[in-house]
Amino acid sequence: MKIRKVPLTLKPNSRLIPVSQGNFNDENIELANNIIKECKRKNYSRIIRTNSGGISYDTVFPAFDVRNTKSLFEITVLDKDGMYRLQLRNVSDDNLDSVIPGWKCFQTFKNLCSEYNIDLTTYEIDNGKEVKEEIEKYIIKLENGAASNITFDNAHHIDFHSAFPSGLIETHPEFTAVITKLYNERKDNPTYKQILVATIGYMQSESCCKAKWAHLSRDAINRNNEKLRDLAKRLTKAGRCVLAYNTDGIWYTGKIYHAQGEGAHLTEWSNDHTNCKIRFKSAGSYEYIEDGKYTPVVRGHTKLDDIKDRSNWTWGDIYNIDATPVKYKIGEDELIYKEVVYE
Repeated sequence: MKIRKVPLTLKPNSRLIPVSQGNFNDENIELANNIIKECKRKNYSRIIRTNSGGISYDTVFPAFDVRNTKSLFEITVLDKDGMYRLQLRNVSDDNLDSVIPGWKCFQTFKNLCSEYNIDLTTYEIDNGKEVKEEIEKYIIKLENGAASNITFDNAHHIDFHSAFPSGLIETHPEFTAVITKLYNERKDNPTYKQILVATIGYMQSESCCKAKWAHLSRDAINRNNEKLRDLAKRLTKAGRCVLAYNTDGIWYTGKIYHAQGEGAHLTEWSNDHTNCKIRFKSAGSYEYIEDGKYTPVVRGHTKLDDIKDRSNWTWGDIYNIDATPVKYKIGEDELIYKEVVYE
């Protein structure tokens, strides 16, 4: 990976420092780890961050820091050779160039809110870290753990449309107009689709914004989970068999379900896959066939992805030893370590 740099200035602006992006592969991990080791060997000071996540003018050069969030791993370096930011993401090489920074997505959302007379600064809280503890985990599980390694026919999937933004407008109706605009225009403006996805995550980020809007993330995510649980109960009561949950959707068997809340708009849901043959290895690894087309679903990157594109996987490939997800963790020394997660 080629790292882009700009000359060091006395008052660096983090958002004006070029970002070099890559995915988590062996070459990029080695590069990132070597940069961290070199900065520590040379006793670089640590970058002092402002409350908004920017670079404080009190930072003593040369300096660096390492930040790790759910969506990316980032190293920022400020020295005589220049300033740069290196980011590693769980995104394919083909999609890296289209990724919009979270802060930029949020800033666009914030500006849109202003157009609808919503001042997001009035929503800021100073106990975001504590509020984050109230955010429920995403519901990704097999129902009662009983569906693994069994092939089901006549399976269907219910999808909640733009689930977290929908949860936000159900708990904070004042955002309805803004989110509806983003949702309705997302196909014509790909940026809007990323804003819908990134904004809820940014609001609770301690490293990006001190989690100043964590309560909005909490309400959006917890509302989505509440709706998933409620619909699962309705499905069961109606004689369907719930198989699994995947954050904003439910797999089930039986007659295709139609009921209150179904529709094509925000806050509603629809059956986006029907009459499928499906088999689960785990909640995060399953395969299905719909209308003769095979689709594998494995959360994360696998060794098999490096050997064979997923469009060429066939029934049973999710059980290949190389289809086991490769995950990355940050050690106490801030270096990246690769581990294979066997399920």
